[in-house]
Amino acid sequence: MHDYARSVQRNKQQKKKPQRTTLPKWLIPLTLLLVCALVFGLYKLTNVPPINLPKKAAAPTAEKEIPKKTTHQPQAVKEDYDFYNLLPESEVVAPKVEEYSSKNTDKTTQKYAYMLQAGSFRNADDADRLRAKLLLEGLTVNTSKVTNQNGDIWHRVMVGPFTSRSKLNHAQDILANNNTDSMLIKIEQ
Repeated sequence: MHDYARSVQRNKQQKKKPQRTTLPKWLIPLTLLLVCALVFGLYKLTNVPPINLPKKAAAPTAEKEIPKKTTHQPQAVKEDYDFYNLLPESEVVAPKVEEYSSKNTDKTTQKYAYMLQAGSFRNADDADRLRAKLLLEGLTVNTSKVTNQNGDIWHRVMVGPFTSRSKLNHAQDILANNNTDSMLIKIEQ
């Protein structure tokens, strides 16, 4: 006969005993040695005197400026500063370059305007949502319905038109701040 009750108790006792992991004997002295070296190093660092950096040359004092009287006096050196006179005389006039001059920006003379495509959606509701969001930002926004070559209908969200480069850049900044990519489209007027 086999006594199952005692074997279950033995198994429980064996499971209850935690297994100890033993550290190598050399690890304890090594750890103590490293801690002592660290404490000694910190102690030595606290006793290090501060480094005296060389100071900037002090401005000469009145005592140092007075030359000593000697029997031999050097000749007075005349310091001539002509650049006060030379600078106004050496003024350089830059040539006039047409590329840097402002052009006539009348609307009658401009041939092109620019628009920004802020999005293109298959669903008209998505296009209207983006249009409303951009209208709240103060932009001039239009939506248009376009059919592509495959016969698919797309709803474009267009910002503009812009004849001024600064207004175009401002609109691009607003779109970028709203995490909206835009595509520049050139339109003939």
